[in-house]
Order: sequence, then C-alpha cells, then structure tokens
Amino acid sequence: MTNTIKDMEKLSGQVEQKDLAKLETGAKLYLRHSNITFQIISSDHNRLMIKTQQGRHLSGSYADEVKLIELTRDLFSILPKKPVIAVQPLVYTPVPVDVVDPAWIKEKMEKHHIFIDHIVADTGIDKDSLSAWINGTKPMTQPVKAMLYFIFTDHESRES
Repeated sequence: MTNTIKDMEKLSGQVEQKDLAKLETGAKLYLRHSNITFQIISSDHNRLMIKTQQGRHLSGSYADEVKLIELTRDLFSILPKKPVIAVQPLVYTPVPVDVVDPAWIKEKMEKHHIFIDHIVADTGIDKDSLSAWINGTKPMTQPVKAMLYFIFTDHESRES
C-alpha cells in the first residue's frame, strides 16, 4: 500500500498503527481538497521535521506559509508523544502561463493585430483547434497555454 505521507516509515517504532492510520486519513483529505502533500524529512522521539507542499489546485485557493505550518502541526498533533514539529512549508507559486484563457488570447490578438492565420503559420496547428481554444469550446492543456503565452510575449518583446 502506498502512503499519502511520503517516507512515513521514518515514524515506525515511534507511532502506533492506529495513529499512522489517522495521519494517513487526514493527509488524504488535505490532498483531495487542497492538493497539499506531506513528507517526513526526519524523526526521532523528540523532534519531527516535515515538508509540507501545496500544488496547483482547481479551487484557486492557496495557503500561505503560516497556514501550511498550522495545518501540518494540527494534523500531526495526534501523535501521542507530542514531538516538536518543525515544518518546511512550500507554498504554491502560480506559473505565468496560468493567465492564458480565451479572454486573454482575444485581448492579445486584438491588441497586436494577430489573426488565427498568423498563429497557424507560426505553429502548424490546425485552424479548428486554435479556434476552439480561442472561443473556449475546447479546454487548453498546460502545454497549449504555454505555447500561446510565449507566442504573445515574444511578439510583445519584439514590439518594444
């Protein structure tokens, strides 16, 4: 069985199975609802070092460092011996291409007088796919967003 908490075996011999199961259940909820993951960096009877990281999530709601530390300490507070819990929080940092959506593309096309035919000529992508992304009838994958982002930012840098 794969654990949601990475390197959980570092707690073996220090934590009872029922407490490990509680940790696992809580970690699964954080993963499902907020894309937050946990990794045991080190553990002894007095101190526990945990890396807590939030990845991209559809809700768009992200925890700051203080919140990641707080929820990690809360989750691991079920441990019976109450070790000192040190947390390495890694907050989610949005990537620049996440701004790309149909409205952003239309605005850039209008601003720079770029037509679908220009993008077809630059990329070799068929006009129907480009049109569907621009009109929002077909969802864009992250590589598509990246491609369009860099097409327009490259165009802007050449205009400067």
